[in-house]
Amino acid sequence: MATIIRENKAGLSVLVRQADAAPADSLILLLHGWGADAADLMDLSPALASRFPGAVVAAPDGPAPCAANPMGREWFDLTGASLDNGPDEAMPQLKELISILLEDHGLGYDRLALIGFSQGGMMALHTGLRMAEPVAGVVSFSGALLAPEKLEDEKTASPRVLLVHGKDDEVVPWQAMMIAESMLKSVDVDVTASTREGLGHGIDGEGFEEAMAFLSVTLLS
Repeated sequence: MATIIRENKAGLSVLVRQADAAPADSLILLLHGWGADAADLMDLSPALASRFPGAVVAAPDGPAPCAANPMGREWFDLTGASLDNGPDEAMPQLKELISILLEDHGLGYDRLALIGFSQGGMMALHTGLRMAEPVAGVVSFSGALLAPEKLEDEKTASPRVLLVHGKDDEVVPWQAMMIAESMLKSVDVDVTASTREGLGHGIDGEGFEEAMAFLSVTLLS
């Protein structure tokens, strides 16, 4: 059984599962949703490691305690103006973490995949489109593209993007995916959107398989 260790990097507490096959050939970074923590998405790591044995799988805790759940973490406050400004405030620390993890394993940005759920999906989209170098791919489950009016001026990279969203999402409306898809296409981002009929705010097996297939193209091609 692979060992998952907790480390402190860039001021964030991070769970790291080392690659099953050496040397590491990619980094998959998992960004949790509002009120959860790193352990929430690390449940996906065995399946990811099975499909991508050369991948280091890492999941950081968000930088702040969640306002509604002190036992959980958040990337930014969800109230008021913070909804649009929050990703900008959290992004430098996340970028620093990415740089450290890539350097630790001798990898370039083209070997990085960002996967986020809900607020983590918002962070994955926001950060992935503003990197100095393009990453291999971005997957956003039940997320949204915040401050879309700033995207054209601020976009510095065009990674491949997969959006997966439940049609019955009661937390982040499904329409948020459609808005994100339209905006990403308008700035020439290669984006695929997948609607999961009958799914609420979560990740189902078929949606996860779509993400695995997407990563097979972006990381293994």
